[in-house]
Amino acid sequence: MLLYDVGNTNIKCYDNGEITNVDDFDENLNFYYINVNPNIKNFKNGIDLEPHFKLKTSYDGLGVDRKAVCYAVYDGVIVDAGSAITVDVMSEGVHLGGFILPGILAYKESFAKISTTLIFDVDENIDIKKLPKNSNEALNFAIFNSIYLMIRDVLEDKKLYFTGGDGDVLCKNFKGSVYKKDLVFTGMKRAIKEIKC
Repeated sequence: MLLYDVGNTNIKCYDNGEITNVDDFDENLNFYYINVNPNIKNFKNGIDLEPHFKLKTSYDGLGVDRKAVCYAVYDGVIVDAGSAITVDVMSEGVHLGGFILPGILAYKESFAKISTTLIFDVDENIDIKKLPKNSNEALNFAIFNSIYLMIRDVLEDKKLYFTGGDGDVLCKNFKGSVYKKDLVFTGMKRAIKEIKC
């Protein structure tokens, strides 16, 4: 089964369990896809899964990528950390709502736009429990702690799932959380299974 997740920055391909980043589609093959990129349209042999996600939600304008990850989790909090970080709460198959934060790179770029003195290296191992002692630590602390606190506020006693390019980095700050690289494809496969029933 060939699946494509067309994002704003990358196109990910799922081919029988293997996930790779690709630049283009093989239009001669049949495939399923989701697409959030308005600049990429008209897939000759592709089947758009967006109309097939039957997610119970009152959220207006929920993106298909968020629908897909929510479709993969019956109960829990899902953090998809890519170009943007989306956080969604599922409770017994119902999407309760969620929010969007800038991705780690977007945070970094926003500081650089304020001042050249705020250009720094991202430190994925920053200790967010320890008060910073220099500017590099302070900027990393601000990024990671703000993300941590926003997620913690909605977590309650739910299971926490991370996915996306920076999901494995953010996962480190939450004991008992799970990183699932293929979460969006798990949701897509569920939608495909329902189509074929």
